[in-house]
Amino acid sequence: MADTIESAFVAISRLASAGSEATYNLDPILFPDGGLRAGELIEISGESNSGKSLLCLELIARIVLPASCGGLELRAVLIDCENSYSKAMLLNIMEKHILNQAEPTLARTLADDPDRMAHIQQGALARLHLVLCHSLEQFELSLLALPALFIKHNELTFVLIDSVATFYWTKCTAKNLIRQDTYQRAHCKTLSRLACKWKKVVLLTKPTYFGSRQGLGRDFETIGVSLEGVAATQPPTGSWPGGNLNSSLSTLTTATGLIDHRVELCEIDSPSPRGTTEAAAAGDCQRFNAFITMGGDRQQQQYVRFYLIDKFGFSWLEA
Repeated sequence: MADTIESAFVAISRLASAGSEATYNLDPILFPDGGLRAGELIEISGESNSGKSLLCLELIARIVLPASCGGLELRAVLIDCENSYSKAMLLNIMEKHILNQAEPTLARTLADDPDRMAHIQQGALARLHLVLCHSLEQFELSLLALPALFIKHNELTFVLIDSVATFYWTKCTAKNLIRQDTYQRAHCKTLSRLACKWKKVVLLTKPTYFGSRQGLGRDFETIGVSLEGVAATQPPTGSWPGGNLNSSLSTLTTATGLIDHRVELCEIDSPSPRGTTEAAAAGDCQRFNAFITMGGDRQQQQYVRFYLIDKFGFSWLEA
């Protein structure tokens, strides 16, 4: 019995310390500053229908697809609190990535073997662990169960939660009043400890307004900030969704102190200055921008990216 306990302790210690220096190039457009590191916490925020849940599916596709299709070939767990998971959409997104990024040898087999695409997709889906939560209790129990899942699947590297704000009104009652930022901070502390201890990358979504005292969420300090792409797309005194860009950037103060990177999604009314497509010109796609803050222990940098949403998911518009 003592040997069993010691072996379990050694295994847990090894898993918790493994990959501490790992960096994952999940999406060079979205996370251009060397990718994501083990132990980091990423927040994705936006208004309704801005693509938060869809972006989770995009990232999942990149995580679970094989390297021959441009993926990381790792495992991920999606804790779905919003009932937003769509297998059909995830398959469409996978197909898009496979067709666009498959190695030449594989691309030739796709043309010759119609079943090859489905085989790759099913293999990738097997690396996704889906957890459906319909209550706060289920959500909190799912978080407690994650370490056991990490031990069972060492290659499970990413945890995605959609959305951390779902069960707030279950927690906040007339007899137990709790602020949104307090609720969010408590969960961020739990997730940050989990990410650091087990060396995982944790991504969570939330509505823009949730837990944001100023309604903006851009709350990093601006020391050392590089606004790549902003100067070319925004006038010096131009406005930014939710407020004045310059005044917003001058008041970035950390609300939780736990988020390493933030991605803020927002719909825009006019065509993107970064580029266009036939679908965009025809008005068939919704146009959005992503305001990305790379923080953590690195020099803080900020980026602006533009994208469209259609039946195949995200389409990033590059300069």
